[in-house]
Amino acid sequence: MTTETKQAFIANFNCTFGKNNEPMLNHFFDVILPAFSQEIQGKPKSFFFENVKLTNVKGEYALAGLIVKRTVLEIKSQYINGELVKTDESYPSAPYSYFVINLQNHRMVLVKNQKGSPTLANFSSLARDVLKSFISVKNTNLPEEEKIPQVLLNVVAIPFQGAILEELKKVKKIKNVTLRFYPLNGDIMDNETVEHLTTALKSLGSKTGAVSFNTPTEKENVAKVIEDTKGLMKPTIKVEYKNGTSGTLKDGSFTEVMNIQVEETESFGKNIDTITGKVINKPEFNELSEENKTIYNRVYGKLEEYYKKLFK
Repeated sequence: MTTETKQAFIANFNCTFGKNNEPMLNHFFDVILPAFSQEIQGKPKSFFFENVKLTNVKGEYALAGLIVKRTVLEIKSQYINGELVKTDESYPSAPYSYFVINLQNHRMVLVKNQKGSPTLANFSSLARDVLKSFISVKNTNLPEEEKIPQVLLNVVAIPFQGAILEELKKVKKIKNVTLRFYPLNGDIMDNETVEHLTTALKSLGSKTGAVSFNTPTEKENVAKVIEDTKGLMKPTIKVEYKNGTSGTLKDGSFTEVMNIQVEETESFGKNIDTITGKVINKPEFNELSEENKTIYNRVYGKLEEYYKKLFK
């Protein structure tokens, strides 16, 4: 067997439905699972989901599969017999990434199979489009009182203080820090400031919001605040570098890259199980609030029933 080391990224798959901010698992069987599993219709898409399945590793259920990028590799030159030679060749290519969403707490991991494989940003964009499109089509044939509520999805990389601080050490000045927040999917924050901000959404009747801090000077404290959000708020930091240029750091800038070993010759299904088994005990992947636990336990019987039917 050929073992290769792959890059893995952990994020928060925060998905709610409608005005009442229903949690993702309330619509797992009528929206999430069928939307991610549906066959491609019409013109081939640049990105699509493949081999999506409900999986169970160490007694915990997860939604797992592949995100595939359909592209064409163009070769305009080659180095042949010591000479640079112009060419005009193209080959279809389909780099992919594995994804696993922990249904207990909606933390997810994305594992890039190779250079050019889909990123967390690609996954976020595709998931949002797939869910909104699926709901729109389903609602066309449903009476008003049975329509599926609209989805609000935010996929945010889990920030790590060490990674945040390393990025901030490279900058001369922090111009602005903005934290964007949204209805949470059963998460209860242990950070009083962030919990106050997200709770304010409900009392004000707002779906989303943001708070900004101008020209903060304490880099360690900025890093600590962003770390405390744990992927439940989306940070954006505008900075000025030491050479005078400006830049913007987002949640993807603060992600710790993990390395996971995958057997190249194994099946997709086997590798998904391997990846799930390797991340299931990581604190960033399995942190669980009491509300998360209550929501998960409420649908556990349905998940178990569906999973058992897969093997009949």
